[in-house]
Amino acid sequence: MKLFEPVTINGMTLRNRIVMAPMQLRMGLGNPRARAFYRERAVGGAGAIIMCGTSVDLLVDDTAWGRADGVARFVDDMLDFTGEIHATGACIGIQLWHGNQWPAGNGGFSPGAEQVAPSATAQCRALTVAEIQAMIAKFAAAAATAQSAGLDFVEVHGAHGYLVCQFFSGADNRRTDAYGGDLPGRMRFGLETVRAMRQAVGAHFPIFFRIGAEERRPGGVTLRQSKAYAVELQKAGVDAFDVSIGAMAGRSASPGPRAKPGTFVTLAQGIKSVVSVPVMALGRINTPDLAEAVLADGRADLIGIGRQLIADPRWPAKVRQGRPETIAACLSCNRCFQPLRSPEWSWKSHQPLCQVNPRAGREMEAP
Repeated sequence: MKLFEPVTINGMTLRNRIVMAPMQLRMGLGNPRARAFYRERAVGGAGAIIMCGTSVDLLVDDTAWGRADGVARFVDDMLDFTGEIHATGACIGIQLWHGNQWPAGNGGFSPGAEQVAPSATAQCRALTVAEIQAMIAKFAAAAATAQSAGLDFVEVHGAHGYLVCQFFSGADNRRTDAYGGDLPGRMRFGLETVRAMRQAVGAHFPIFFRIGAEERRPGGVTLRQSKAYAVELQKAGVDAFDVSIGAMAGRSASPGPRAKPGTFVTLAQGIKSVVSVPVMALGRINTPDLAEAVLADGRADLIGIGRQLIADPRWPAKVRQGRPETIAACLSCNRCFQPLRSPEWSWKSHQPLCQVNPRAGREMEAP
């Protein structure tokens, strides 16, 4: 199967084409719960794991951790943890994220932090050029921290209507300076961010970019615009694209049970048609037949699987062994996003993360 052919991305070789997509489950990064959760997916056979969207401040600013040695401790914890993942044969990276806060804080809502955006809204003030350039520097510094922590690659979260995506979208970016206006102006923040990251990590450390390839709203991102953006992002230093949607107007980045399988594959196919680096497709790719068909047809080079690996972390191994009938199928119910959506949700409770897999997120409690 092409699904199990290795692929090399800027010197990093993945044992297969299966990538665990990043999902924010509010379980942290290097603590025992997170380590057990990600380790089980690595043992289950994924070629690579992308850890959850993580505020760039957490990788560059000790105060974001609430302690004096936060970044240094993160590096130490990750060096130990990435060694465990590498021992399974998998690679591991982290998604770098920035929401609409100044400073970005710890990834959640930070009391007292200002709400900011490319252009002013009812809730947000417009960022200054100096603040934009400071954000770019934080992405670069965060990438360097990830590299020093033994992670194999980083991914920029440029989708789902978060800040990087907003700079590219004509629906959100109404600036008239160099960081707005026409399409090249709206590309500038993303391009400068990637160039700064590339300078910080050197030529041979992979940079992924999750691109919000399309928005269904007036003035929003079109696939034609995203193709032009992807071409320039590759020139700036992007080594692989993770293709999703922009602002979630009228649809979800995590398609529900009524959405067609392979929901966003056509977007990945569009990006692949204009770049020469690997492209990852995602969106309810739950079955091995669909995953293999997407690769065999040349619509993508990698398959991003998120919720299905929560439901059954051994999906890759079962497919490779020719036992697809034993897979615990994901229901696309999105219960796994309750920790993110509900402030009352707690890992200390007995609420299951997944209807299909009661052990999900509790692997350390039930080894």
